[in-house]
Amino acid sequence: MKVAIIPAREKSKRIKNKNIKKFLGTPIIEITFKKLKSFKIFDKIILDTESEKIIKATSHLNFDKIIKRPKFLSNDKKSTYQVMNHAIKILKKDFENITNLTCVYPCNPFLKKKLFVKAFKKLKKKNDFAFVIQEFPSPIERSIIKNKNSFIFVNKNNIKKRSQEFKKSYYDCGQFYTASVTAWKSNYKNFKCIVVPKFSTIDINDISDWSFSEKIFKLLINEKK
Repeated sequence: MKVAIIPAREKSKRIKNKNIKKFLGTPIIEITFKKLKSFKIFDKIILDTESEKIIKATSHLNFDKIIKRPKFLSNDKKSTYQVMNHAIKILKKDFENITNLTCVYPCNPFLKKKLFVKAFKKLKKKNDFAFVIQEFPSPIERSIIKNKNSFIFVNKNNIKKRSQEFKKSYYDCGQFYTASVTAWKSNYKNFKCIVVPKFSTIDINDISDWSFSEKIFKLLINEKK
């Protein structure tokens, strides 16, 4: 049995009510849910939240189950692994033979079925753990940080180097993580990555990401027409 869990807590510091905020007129969590449903690759789609507000806002979506997350697991200091392992304990009581558990973040209008299919194929060993990554648009070796009232290079030795001299670096897109129950519970995870093109998806962290995502999403819709 393949199970998808959408973890959606209420409080978001950078975007108010982020998980149920309307994205081009539709609550973004609804877009994510409907995409997962349309893919027809998950036997169950679960909502995991501490929020009655989110439960009410998504009641029409008919999740297969709602896990009421305790408050202590609902702050920004708790990891996805902690949330998922709590969910595993709950799900074991209701569902048998869960072969795969996939965490899908609520703010994901750019999900594609083929990425899940690729991820599932990468899970060959019991501790394999797959997720989506993108290449950084510029070498991170030339990164700059703010230090009090000025900006400084993290590594001054890299200033004069050419871009070609650096290896490609990637970052987690924040789309989904998929693995067996065993892998989720294990401290050792064998990470497998699916590389997607730059800007094919956006990790929505602040309001500028949100606005940019809406513009890109509109363009993609128009291209299909």
